[in-house]
Amino acid sequence: MKRALFFITLLIAVPVFSQQTEKNEDVISEKVEEIVLDANAPPFTEAGCFSIRGIHNFSSLHDQYLYVEGRGNSHYILTMDRRCLGLRNARGIAIENHRDRVCSNSQASVSYRGVGGRTDTCGIRTIEKLEDKNAARTLMEIRTLGK
Repeated sequence: MKRALFFITLLIAVPVFSQQTEKNEDVISEKVEEIVLDANAPPFTEAGCFSIRGIHNFSSLHDQYLYVEGRGNSHYILTMDRRCLGLRNARGIAIENHRDRVCSNSQASVSYRGVGGRTDTCGIRTIEKLEDKNAARTLMEIRTLGK
C-alpha cells in the first residue's frame, strides 16, 4: 500500500515538476538579451589623469589630438581646446601645468615648436585613458572624419 501511494505521488509530482522547470526556462530565456558587437564602434575610453614626470613618449596625431604614453603601460589621448596650428608635425612637445598631475580641464597646456620653429601653446580640454596607441589613432580618426 505504501509503495502504491509512493508511485501515485511520483506520477503526479513528476509532470508538475517538469512543467515548473519549463516555466523557469522560459522566464530565463526571456531575460537573456542578444549582445551585438559593433566592429566600427569607437574604442572604450575613460577619463584619465597622469603625472607629467611619468610620461615616456608623445606623438602628435592631429592638430587637435596628442597621444601620450605614460608609466605602467598607460595610454592617453589629449584633446586640445582648439586646433593647434602645426601640432601634427611638432617637435619639442612639453606639457605645462601648475601641478605634476594633469587631468581634464586642469588648465594644463601643451607647448611645442610648430610652424617655422616658433613656440606655440595650446590648452588641454580632455584627457582620456585608452587601451593602446592604436585605439588612440582610431578614436582620433573617428572624431576627425565625423566633423
